[in-house]
Amino acid sequence: MKIVAYTYEADFHCPACAVEAAAVGLLKREPPLDSWTDEHGLAADLIDREGNRIHPVFDIDEHEHDETCGDCRAPIRD
Repeated sequence: MKIVAYTYEADFHCPACAVEAAAVGLLKREPPLDSWTDEHGLAADLIDREGNRIHPVFDIDEHEHDETCGDCRAPIRD
C-alpha cells in the first residue's frame, strides 16, 4: 500500500504539494502531537486551515481515476 494523495480543504492533493503545504505552514499540527510520520514525512496529526485532519489516499482506495491535485493539477495516479 502506498499513499498516492491526501484529502484536505475539500480536495485531493498530490504528495509533493501536501509536503510543500506542511513546510510553509498551510497544514499545522494539533495536540496531542503524534510522533509517527508517513512515507512522505508528514505527521499523522496534521490539520488543514479549516481545522480538519488531513487523510491519506492509498493506491488501493476507491477514488475517481480522473482526479487531479487541487494545487498543481497533476493527475492522481495509483
